[in-house]
This record gives sequence, structure tokens and C-alpha cells, in this order.
Amino acid sequence: MFCCKRPQTALGLGLKRCYKLLAIETSCDDTCVAILERKSKSEPAETLIHLKETLNSISAGGIIPTKAHVHHQRQIGPITQRALNLTNRPTIDVVCVTRGPGMPGSLSGGLDFAKGLAVAWQRPLVGVHHMLGHLLIPRMQSNGQSPRYPFVSLLVSGGHTVFVLSKGVTDHEILCDTLDVAVGDSLDKCGREIGIKGVMIAREMEKFINENPKHSEDVPMILPNPLKNKSSRVDLQAFSFAPFITAVKRSMSKPLEAHSQEELSSMAYQIQEAIFNHIITKLKLVINLNADKFVNVESFVCSGGVGANSRLRQLLETHLASYFSSFHYPPLGLCSDNAVMIGWAGIELLENGLTSDLDILPIHKWPLSELLDIQGWKSK
Repeated sequence: MFCCKRPQTALGLGLKRCYKLLAIETSCDDTCVAILERKSKSEPAETLIHLKETLNSISAGGIIPTKAHVHHQRQIGPITQRALNLTNRPTIDVVCVTRGPGMPGSLSGGLDFAKGLAVAWQRPLVGVHHMLGHLLIPRMQSNGQSPRYPFVSLLVSGGHTVFVLSKGVTDHEILCDTLDVAVGDSLDKCGREIGIKGVMIAREMEKFINENPKHSEDVPMILPNPLKNKSSRVDLQAFSFAPFITAVKRSMSKPLEAHSQEELSSMAYQIQEAIFNHIITKLKLVINLNADKFVNVESFVCSGGVGANSRLRQLLETHLASYFSSFHYPPLGLCSDNAVMIGWAGIELLENGLTSDLDILPIHKWPLSELLDIQGWKSK
């Protein structure tokens, strides 16, 4: 029978009792805190609260690392206190926090605070890989039962674009990565060039396209087909999104104000289609060239901020239906950076016997394929 009276002892004995954990995510410009309750291994974890404070970087034209660092330093204390108060100050049994990858200044704001809580409360600490959070979050509602290993994930955000084969919680192979910028970064910068504004420009651009479905045929854009085959390069298994930014800049032959809504909507549509078609093309290439690795793979996951895009989901399911039997996505509210995914990834790591030392440091670059190849893990 599960009980919450002495969860710390239970944790040391293999998680035989229920427990609550506090999760912190500060890898970029979102200060996120969540409290999750794990009542038993036979039912999904419950999110008791999830709070987020995002740095407003519209006037700056993008995220400035020093401002993001200050934002986290200001927000992490108050938002954590609010989360605890709104859940009647429960006893926290585990502290989970993003260790990397991400901006070092941002990561340190959450990691240092989490280590302080772990020391003050005398609780285990779990330093979580940010992309592992995105990768595992679709498994949360099924209590880790679906998608089943092995499965593949397309992780698409403002900082990452990577195609991963996962055989277990800590066993991941990167099949395809970007050579330059991430897809979300490319969408943001292309959208900014055609006048899209907001905190999350790629999302605003998708909204703009959907609200203006009539597209002008008078503004054809010359957009690239990055990394296509040529005499010196054949079947390169990689993404490249920087060329789209350059192409859009070159296509702007007249001032923004000289374009009609219909013309701008057409530009946005063409940009989004070209970038997503590049993703589909490269995914097919990787799958076809590595057929032996996909023999037992039935499930496809798409996660990350860009994974919330309905058009991308539609294209994936249309073009990859012959390869996979099921497609999985996080709830829309958990596609972008959040602390719930860090908490769930922490649960999966914890229940596989992994916690972290108190002297761990932020990691700026940390490939998923090297998840355990760093110092600071403790195994039980």
C-alpha cells in the first residue's frame, strides 16, 4: 500500500511509497516551477501545479543571455514560494532541475537554487537533461507505457533540432542534427524579417498564416533546398536552417509597409512550408539509409516548442505514415519549455536508480547520446 508519510525512506528502498517532487526549468528565458505527485508506479504522476514566467524580449529583438540570467535570479525564488503556497506547502521529497544543455547563466539560476533546496530539505537531487525532458514527456500520461522503447523522436525547438533513436531511458542515439541553427530560431528570424512580432514569433507566424488563408500568387519567394546532393556531397544526414534566413532577407525587395496582408501571409506560408519540407526530406533520408535501426521501431514522437505546430504534425503524419504505426505529441501546453517535463524525466531517471551529486555544474552543450558520460551521477 502506498503512503506519503515517510517518502524519503521509501525512496532509498526503491520507491515503494508515494512521493512529491519539485521541478525547476531555467535553460533559456522561461523560469518554470512545477510540483508533481507520484502516488504509485501503477498510475500516472499528477501535476499539482505548474507556473511559468517568461522574459519579455520583444523590444530587444531576441534573447540577451545577461538579461535572461537576471530574469531567473529575480523570478526563481518568488515563483517557487508561490507554487508551494498554492499547494498548501507539501513536503517535497525530491528536487529535479535542468542541468543542461542551455545558456550557462540561465541554467545556473535554477541549478544553484535547486541545490540549495536539496541541502536545506535534505532531499535527493536529480540534474535532468533538457532534451530528455522533451523526449520523455509524451510518456507521462501513459505512465511510461507509451510510446514503448525503442522509439524515435524529432525534438524541435528554438535551440535544438535533433532526430533521436531511444532504446531506453538512458540509451539514445542521435541520427540527425542541425549543422547550424535550430528550426525554431530559423522560423523566428524569418518571421521577424516579414514583420511578425511577439515573444514566440514562430507561433505568431503560424497563427498569422491560419488567420489569413488566402495567399497571393504575386510574391513567389526563392527559398533554398539545403544540403541537396551534388558531386562533392551525397546523402548528408543533417539539417540546415540558416540558409532560409539568408534567402528571406534577399527576397525582401521592397519595404514591409508596401506589402498587403495577403502578400505577407503568402510569404509566411512559403517560409513555413519550405522549412518543414526540409525536415521531412531529411527524416526520410535518414530512415531509408538506416533501415536496420528501424526494424522494431513503431512509434514516432515530435516534441519541443515547434512540435506544437499543427501543420508540422500534419506533414509528419502524411509523409511518415508508412514508416510508423503511431505518432505521439505532448499536450500543447507542454510543448514549449516547462518544468513538468523536467519533473517527469526526473521520475524516470530516479526510478532507474539515478540521482545527482550536489557539486554538479551547468552544462552548455550536452549530447543526448552522452547522457551518462559526465560526472555527477549517483547510481543506486
